Amino acid sequence: MTNVTLLLFLLLIIVGCSTSPASVVHRDQPPNIRIKTHQVEVGETLYSIAWRYDLKVDMLAQANSLDRSYLITPGQTLTLILGNPKSGVSAPNQHRVLKGDTLFSIASEHGVEVESLARVNNLDSPFLLYPGQIITLDINKLNIVQRDTSQASNNRIPARQNTVKKPVYSKNLQWKWPVKGEVIEGFRPDKLQKGIKIKSSDSIVHAAAPGNVVYAGSGLRGYGKLIIIKHSDMLLSAYANNEELLVEVGQTVKHKDEISKLGVDGMMYFEIRKDGDPVNPLKYIK
Repeated sequence: MTNVTLLLFLLLIIVGCSTSPASVVHRDQPPNIRIKTHQVEVGETLYSIAWRYDLKVDMLAQANSLDRSYLITPGQTLTLILGNPKSGVSAPNQHRVLKGDTLFSIASEHGVEVESLARVNNLDSPFLLYPGQIITLDINKLNIVQRDTSQASNNRIPARQNTVKKPVYSKNLQWKWPVKGEVIEGFRPDKLQKGIKIKSSDSIVHAAAPGNVVYAGSGLRGYGKLIIIKHSDMLLSAYANNEELLVEVGQTVKHKDEISKLGVDGMMYFEIRKDGDPVNPLKYIK
């Protein structure tokens, strides 16, 4: 075999090896770990659980067939699977019945007459409802029915009705700083910083806006002693890393009321959430 022939033979071997693909081992990505249930612990409220998992409290209540009191008990297991959010939201002129709802409570909540609401929805006494049922609140239809029944009701004494007291929230919220100090960490949701951290020389924490206390405790990991205040159907605020809590669940607070005390380090973490989502507090407080 000549040198030229040998050289050609070696080149053919090299080319053949280079075109053979190397074997690849295919490995699927491991499935995401998703917490599907939560067992209620002592001191927890539905608001604190929704806060922990970044869920809307009304959707969490609906997924667990809870009535509007949002009452839960230690040891109770809650589902955290809310399903398709769009399917659980009623239209503006509708009410989706929750467990514990009555026609009287729905009428009281929306400021309409029970008799008119029953007639519009073709309900007969004793007005039995079931969870998931859609009650129409069409204002035009209700106004027509109320006008038709107003004359008939003028000559009789109205019956007393059971009503559910609903918290009254301010319609014109004015936010103020919960403490005086310097913002040392800003709002960075991409870095899991869902609020702001304030360094203060004053130990007293005030309510940033009027509302109702829906959580006061230390059950949320990473928040220390925490207070959550509900300011409207959409807005909540949280005050974390407290040394002492001065309010209780169910308590109504006014603007600038003292709600807690900070520790000696004067460090406070503050959040505002709108419709379940964290928002930049600096766009609200002045």
